[in-house]
Amino acid sequence: MHQVHVHHNYMQMHLLQAQVSWDAVTPVDDDELATWRAFLNAHAHVTRRISRDLAEAGLPDLGWYDLLWALHRQPERRLRVNELAREVVLSPTAMSRFVDRVEAAGCVERRPDPADRRALQVAITEAGAELLRRMWPVYRDGIAEHFAAHLRRPPEVRAMFERMAAS
Repeated sequence: MHQVHVHHNYMQMHLLQAQVSWDAVTPVDDDELATWRAFLNAHAHVTRRISRDLAEAGLPDLGWYDLLWALHRQPERRLRVNELAREVVLSPTAMSRFVDRVEAAGCVERRPDPADRRALQVAITEAGAELLRRMWPVYRDGIAEHFAAHLRRPPEVRAMFERMAAS
């Protein structure tokens, strides 16, 4: 549950910062702060539940899915470690260690970058693509059960999250 723990710790740090220093900068009213806390708690809860569903199915956690999907959706099915770290929201150092574990399982491999032979790219293997295919139904069902079932107006919620991500 590597990435889930990273996100959880990251979100807990932000929650603590919001509690300690929210009135020292831009004022945030009680409803905004309560909404922020609810968002952090919902994210942590949903990702833990989905990771538990994956574990019960004998599959790795969401971090593996995120890494493999980030590679799979690329036209060349590969990225440099720093690009992959940005896609999956990990530091390059943490991503490099994570890639070591996923590579040891045969799901990715490091290859020379065609644009710069001194650099390496991480590429998804066929075993990684197969693992992604096995993980998706469990992940999809988890999204439906633990997240989508609670949405009243999905397009509005998506638009809100997209605005946040773009700001």
